[in-house]
Amino acid sequence: MAQQGIAPHESFELHELLTFKNVCLTKSTTMSALVSDERLKSILQQDITTTQSHIKELRSLMEQSSMAGSTM
Repeated sequence: MAQQGIAPHESFELHELLTFKNVCLTKSTTMSALVSDERLKSILQQDITTTQSHIKELRSLMEQSSMAGSTM
């Protein structure tokens, strides 16, 4: 029997990943404003872009969850 959607324990894992990615985004954004080295600033900007993409993907997966209303 094929199961659709995401199981509750998977929803909790996604929520944990989403929380972690939000912390990473906050840190990279903050540090980007503080660094003066252009190479490091470029790396941080790449990380910000990638992390924003990951957050969108994780949120999309969370919307498939049966617990979407209670976790977002």
